[in-house]
Amino acid sequence: MNKPFNTLSNTIQKTLAKGAFITLVSTSLVACGGSSNNSEQPATPDTATFSLAVSDAPVDQASEVVVYFDSVELIGGDGKQTFDVRDENGDPRAINLLNYQGESFVTIVEGTEIPTGTYTQLRLAVTEASYIVMDDGTYELSVPSNELKLDGITVLPGVEAAYTVEFDLRKSLVDPVGQPNTIFLKPRGVRLVANDSVGSLSGAVSEDLVLDSACAAKANIDEGNAVYIYPGSNLDPALLGDDADSPANTNEISPYAVANVYYNADSETYEFVAGYLPADDYTVAFTCLALFDQPETDENSDIFGFQAVIETSVAATENTSVTLQ
Repeated sequence: MNKPFNTLSNTIQKTLAKGAFITLVSTSLVACGGSSNNSEQPATPDTATFSLAVSDAPVDQASEVVVYFDSVELIGGDGKQTFDVRDENGDPRAINLLNYQGESFVTIVEGTEIPTGTYTQLRLAVTEASYIVMDDGTYELSVPSNELKLDGITVLPGVEAAYTVEFDLRKSLVDPVGQPNTIFLKPRGVRLVANDSVGSLSGAVSEDLVLDSACAAKANIDEGNAVYIYPGSNLDPALLGDDADSPANTNEISPYAVANVYYNADSETYEFVAGYLPADDYTVAFTCLALFDQPETDENSDIFGFQAVIETSVAATENTSVTLQ
């Protein structure tokens, strides 16, 4: 049976109305940003968090190396960011660097928001109250201009900028001529490293190496034992140099870091830890004569030499363990 005309007309009107409603809803969704093709992208952040820690590679004949930190500055093209690192009493913060050796550290700036961009220099302000306690007495620890000037950093949007200032005291401590009561702390042995780009190296040294006949030149077998860490592999052992600033042989290879070797009475082994090494291949050499190595002079082979040399690699944020024997 055919439907009456008015029934068909009502059906058509309902269909058209339904279509118009759908079109209206779709148009509204587009106008409200419902279409993925026209959605706005989130804004790129223009800040990031900055953290700074302090660690140390120790030196012989020092029982305390106390540095009083006053402030930290990041110098950039648009000005500078200054961080007050004084203690809770408002006094410069005293840190004994020898308490934070190897992988140990102390944080002096923690999770502080700063603008992104390139900072050309980091400066550590220290005070004249700093001092060092050595075997023969206590000395003033002097920093040129009371400020350590280090390399700059690049701060990326939304990425934590976590860094560590690594003090290699064997390189940075200098006994100046004509100033008997003062030891200089110079920036040449102080490095600024990004925490996510460095790893650590630890290991053991056999007692046979510590008791080698070459070690008879010193009075105490537990003093002056150290590993020298050189970047690279397939290095000529004859060119592995001491810690001199200006080697007599221009082809001589200088160590990136030096780590003291200590006797662990619990495990009855000689052990070492070197932290904050950039991910790379390394050549590691042990000497029992490190106490004769002076940073201001180039020691001859009859005074300073190595008893063992090995090669290894360090990966970022990981520890590598080795044994020298």
